Amino acid sequence: MAASAAVAKVAEVREITRIERIGAHSHIRGLGLDDTLDPRPVSQGMVGQVAARRAAGVVVEMVKEGKIAGRAVLIAGTPGTGKTAIAMGMAQALGSDTPFTAMAGSEL
Repeated sequence: MAASAAVAKVAEVREITRIERIGAHSHIRGLGLDDTLDPRPVSQGMVGQVAARRAAGVVVEMVKEGKIAGRAVLIAGTPGTGKTAIAMGMAQALGSDTPFTAMAGSEL
C-alpha cells in the first residue's frame, strides 16, 4: 500500500508544479480596427494608442495589397508606450504565416 501512495504523490507533485509560460502580450489578437481602419476603443486586446494603431493599420493594408514588401518594420519610442503590442497586433492582422520576433535595441 505504501508504494502505491508514493507513486500517486509523485504524480500530484508533477501536476501542481507544471507551469506554462504566458507571454506579456499573449492577449493581443489584432490591431482592433474596423473596416475603415478606425480603432475601436477596446478590441482584440488593444486599448489606447489610437493614432499609432491607425498608422499600423495603414501599413498592414499596404502589405496586404502588395504596395510595400513588408519585410521588416522598425517601431521606435520610449519604454512602455505599446510598441511590442502594436507590432504583435500587426503580425496577427497579417495572418499566421507572418513571423513575429521581438528584440531590444541592445540586441542589434
